[in-house]
Amino acid sequence: MDKKRDKDIVAALTEVCEAAKLESEGFAWISHRVNFQRFPESLQISCAYSSASHLNLAKQNGEQQGLVKQIVDGLANKGIALAKPQRQIEFISE
Repeated sequence: MDKKRDKDIVAALTEVCEAAKLESEGFAWISHRVNFQRFPESLQISCAYSSASHLNLAKQNGEQQGLVKQIVDGLANKGIALAKPQRQIEFISE
């Protein structure tokens, strides 16, 4: 079951990542970590921008809010609900 969940998480995040690379200047990648014994509360998602300036620009433009919505919706389509997306999704720069 954990492998299927992880596969679903990867599929949802890959879709969001590919769209974000096209739509958001400087967007680099998405990764996740999870402890399936405490799933879905333990799911942590990192969204990375290539530089701090791209990260700040995305924050100013409201792109980060859009990405959170896309991630939440993508995971929901796989039957995974994030309890606290604002705490479970972080934005960083490389």
